[in-house]
Amino acid sequence: MAEFKLTDEEWKKIGQKAARQAIQEAKAAGVPFTYMIGDKVIREYPDGKKVKVTFNEQGQAKETDYVESSRR
Repeated sequence: MAEFKLTDEEWKKIGQKAARQAIQEAKAAGVPFTYMIGDKVIREYPDGKKVKVTFNEQGQAKETDYVESSRR
């Protein structure tokens, strides 16, 4: 069996490329996609609306409007 010996940077680039492709496919299909910004779970809808997703103790999701911070 072949062994892959990639650097951390190579793995990072592969992951970033896969993420970009998945986002493009979700947008093309008209479905929302979810990602993280820091410790926040963000869901972005096809119309561009972004919501913050939180979970209660029972695991139920709650969405609230997400306003991007001007600080990064």
